[in-house]
Amino acid sequence: MRGFLPALVVLLAGLPAAAWEPPAQHEWAALLGQEPFAGIQDAGIPLPPSREEAMAAAPLHYGLQREAIKYALVCRTAAANAARNRISPELNRAVAGLARRRGAPELFCRYLELMSGQELGRRQQYELRQAFNYLVLQTYGVDMLQIRVFSEGLQLPEKTHLAFMLSLPLAFMFDPEPPEEPARETLLGDIRTMTQVLRRCHEILGGVHDRASADAAAEQLKELLPLWSTTLRTRAHSRTMAVQFLPHENLALQLLDSTTSALVATRRRLHEKQWFNSARLVSVDELFR
Repeated sequence: MRGFLPALVVLLAGLPAAAWEPPAQHEWAALLGQEPFAGIQDAGIPLPPSREEAMAAAPLHYGLQREAIKYALVCRTAAANAARNRISPELNRAVAGLARRRGAPELFCRYLELMSGQELGRRQQYELRQAFNYLVLQTYGVDMLQIRVFSEGLQLPEKTHLAFMLSLPLAFMFDPEPPEEPARETLLGDIRTMTQVLRRCHEILGGVHDRASADAAAEQLKELLPLWSTTLRTRAHSRTMAVQFLPHENLALQLLDSTTSALVATRRRLHEKQWFNSARLVSVDELFR
């Protein structure tokens, strides 16, 4: 590698500007031996782009592509659950076609098609999974583990399981926790938003008295998820941030704490009633914890 890079620089320096394009970010990483990109490339698997490259390539469609990936993975996960957590080649092939029709990135569909074939060796299969996981989580910011956990916890009949999952506002769900802390100036607004949402959750849950009202409450809670999602960064880092709060911010925190306490008491009451056997309500309420 030490001799390769200087030689490469000399070679490129002698070419006219129009004769070559600089390698993509992960192509450089593979050339430098960085994993998982070197292993993916050595196995003959197409490299996933970085998030910045994907956004630059489709600035107007990136968000729609993310949602299409979520849609496809929800369908794949629900079908796998019905088959006792087995993801068959046929399922991957079917989901690839569905994803393509929904407008998912072509590489996402191609990875699924490769998973549906029998021509890859064991090492290639491993590197393919590495590439697929990177594309989904890092490039497009979709948390497959969240999808699987939610699906497994949703104790609904097979015929209604998928329909309920697809009725969720997927654009605002199943995002990984952002590693960056929230900007200082957004904290007060997020605290107030969290209080507003949890107060409404408390009102909705307070009206539950039987199975029908419990299922109806689940539908009402779903409508709050887009607003709740805007506070993800603050919620993810609330326990680790070292912030000196101002008096008005402390007051907002006290209101949030009192609202949370009231909601916990209401949840305790519903738990004693076994949530009136509403799997929908149990699953959706979990998203607000």
